[in-house]
Amino acid sequence: MPVVIYRTSAFLFSVLSYGAFLLVFLYLLAFLGNLQATSLADEMAMLAALVPRSIDLGRDMGSPASAILVDLGLLALFGLQHSVMARPGFKRAWTRVVPKELERSLYVLIASAVLALLMWQWRPIPTPVLWHASADWGVALGWSVMGAGVAVLLWATFLIDHFELLGLRQGWSTLRGRELHAPAFVTPYLYKIVRHPQYLGWLLIFWGTPTMTAGHLLFTAGMSGYILVAMRFEERDLVENIGERYRRYREEVPALVPLPGRRFDG
Repeated sequence: MPVVIYRTSAFLFSVLSYGAFLLVFLYLLAFLGNLQATSLADEMAMLAALVPRSIDLGRDMGSPASAILVDLGLLALFGLQHSVMARPGFKRAWTRVVPKELERSLYVLIASAVLALLMWQWRPIPTPVLWHASADWGVALGWSVMGAGVAVLLWATFLIDHFELLGLRQGWSTLRGRELHAPAFVTPYLYKIVRHPQYLGWLLIFWGTPTMTAGHLLFTAGMSGYILVAMRFEERDLVENIGERYRRYREEVPALVPLPGRRFDG
């Protein structure tokens, strides 16, 4: 394949992958927020058509036992795909088949497809558990927590290189014929007060809801468990790759919850 065609194709693939991520991410927010049941959907009927299924609405649950089994299977598939493809050993083997400059974009595309499958096949279990906000302030609080999670997540990605994280920078570098370099270990702003602000953002998104139904709780507990496991593997890899500086960072900065007086100045 001519170099120009390959470089252009690689860049277009990275754009496709990034676009898929954006669509799935936006749908996820609507999915978790039961958008089709909100006042916003009442005013804009097309929103209900765009989001026909959500975490609590849009599909017959069947029996509670079958719904739980299906949902657990979907969560397990999500966790397995993310955990296996994120491991250094898998990446080394994978890049013998897939060009290194496309590895991240392909990971993002597959992860987006798995999450889309999860939302498509999710069985709602709409019984309220833990809490159900009926007062306006309670509803506003639930949405505010979710909104704060979105803000923290996006801010955290842009602090370290949003486009590298999602594969777009690799595609752009390939198009321009530039060599790829591994990102440096940096700790800007949020990363000085918590080690994993992206995971913190995701947790706020998952737990931020005015009504915590049984199905939403199952989803949130599964995703939270995945995050805790992923953090352990990720930190082990970071210690191996960065060494003493990351060990000191880990000792000085909490993982997820900011604490007074705990801040990394290295």
